[in-house]
Amino acid sequence: MAWLLVLVGLFILFNHYVDVESSEFLHAIGNRPGPVFTIYFLSEIIIGIIPPEMFMVWSLKFAEGRNYIMDVALLAVISYAAGVATYFFGRYFHHTLIYRYLRRYYLRKLEDKFYRFGGFLLFVAAVTPLPYSGVCMLMGSVHYPKSKFFLITLSRFLRFAVYGYIMWRASLL
Repeated sequence: MAWLLVLVGLFILFNHYVDVESSEFLHAIGNRPGPVFTIYFLSEIIIGIIPPEMFMVWSLKFAEGRNYIMDVALLAVISYAAGVATYFFGRYFHHTLIYRYLRRYYLRKLEDKFYRFGGFLLFVAAVTPLPYSGVCMLMGSVHYPKSKFFLITLSRFLRFAVYGYIMWRASLL
């Protein structure tokens, strides 16, 4: 919650002190959604380096003539797809020499806990700023059941709906 408050505060300050209308660079970025969504997808795969809220701000402020709700929905789909991709990467990672080493010395004691509490961890990562892709990769590496994974990670859409609404309301201040 604190992270969201910080982002909303920064967004409000940005709204008041940055002149978006006169920046050609910002308008050029806003009018090219392909590279922006590609950067977002790569960020989500690499353990969420750039928070999704920054892309929501991009959609609100720089994406002229486009629908904010559709952009947030697309961001949610991209995030979900990145989580699924990292889950399957984790399943592949399970068969590597590195994973066997980590399992032998660090993870063996924790694997049972991941099976029992993994759904809760996955839900928390999906709806909070925890590294969602990292948790998805971890769940894949311990072979968390696919059906449960796909069902629980649908809660990622809830996060985008709530955060998208909050960012939209903040843009009106």
